[in-house]
Amino acid sequence: MRSKRRTAPRGTARERRRVPSLRELRARLRTEKAEARLLDTEIRIHTEAARIRDQVRSSA
Repeated sequence: MRSKRRTAPRGTARERRRVPSLRELRARLRTEKAEARLLDTEIRIHTEAARIRDQVRSSA
């Protein structure tokens, strides 16, 4: 009689980790840098707006 060897479950495609390509890694890095620059710009805008509001209030 043939022995039934149990193999380890392979898992679904979603469970297996796909290694991202160099192109994908670089694209992710560019995206993260762009998001960081955007956040910095947004912080500067809000800071300047708050400063202008304070100036308007003090001069009125």
